[in-house]
Amino acid sequence: MIDVVNIGSALNSVYLDLISDSTERTKYAEALLSNTRFLPDDMGYFYVESLSGYCIVDAAVPAIKGLYRMDQTTPNGQYYVRDMINAAHYRGHGWVNYDFKNPVTQKTEKKSGFVSAIPAAEWYVGSGYYASETEGKSGLTENAREDFEYQWFVHTMAQGMAGISAAYAEDPEFISRAYKTMVHHINFDSHGSGYFFVYNLHGVVIAHGATPSLEGKNLIDYQDAKGNFVIQQLIDKVIADGAGFVDYYWLDPADQQVESKRAYVEKIQGTDWFVGSGFYHVGQ
Repeated sequence: MIDVVNIGSALNSVYLDLISDSTERTKYAEALLSNTRFLPDDMGYFYVESLSGYCIVDAAVPAIKGLYRMDQTTPNGQYYVRDMINAAHYRGHGWVNYDFKNPVTQKTEKKSGFVSAIPAAEWYVGSGYYASETEGKSGLTENAREDFEYQWFVHTMAQGMAGISAAYAEDPEFISRAYKTMVHHINFDSHGSGYFFVYNLHGVVIAHGATPSLEGKNLIDYQDAKGNFVIQQLIDKVIADGAGFVDYYWLDPADQQVESKRAYVEKIQGTDWFVGSGFYHVGQ
């Protein structure tokens, strides 16, 4: 569950560098996650709980905020919250399988949850899916899988960033610093090329996970190896469709070679910024 690890890294980095107060940390987590959904049916959501067993944020059931959940059990008596805490505390992240009532089918089903620690706050973030959500779905090709994954990585981050922009609208400097802090510390590819970037609609780099030195520069006239005006194409896609894929050539930080890349970009609602990420077609 790369999305869970990304969100955990985002929260942890902001808590380490920008927010130390626990109440303000809760506010930030709520802003980032309360309206963030993923998967085509929007059934994917996030929750944050403390290692001491209290609910900090639950995007699906906000009413349980502040409740002590250490003793929560499944219908068959499994202390699933304790299992999540143990996974986050002792391993940093991990899967927890348990039985839970699916709000869609109203049946108790097998559920797989993934949690990732937020060490700075002694919290963890998690998400999961029901077995019925994966039934009857055909396998994806490698290219289709990457398209699917990157679309939802970016969609998740775009929603979260929109929440931050709305909650901290009176402090644009904090918004910019928060975006940079999150983007600088998220890397979801083993060879270093899985990162986020944020631009405004004029081509100025707001945050860049691979090359922070680009921040503040206007790359509207940047051309790739084939003469494509890459940033303008990204902007055009966001303006025309709100979100979508763009193919171009870019420097791969993993091997320092210019390679074919496919990126997904999405507008951050309420701003004139957009966030994106992409993957390289190495060897093509």
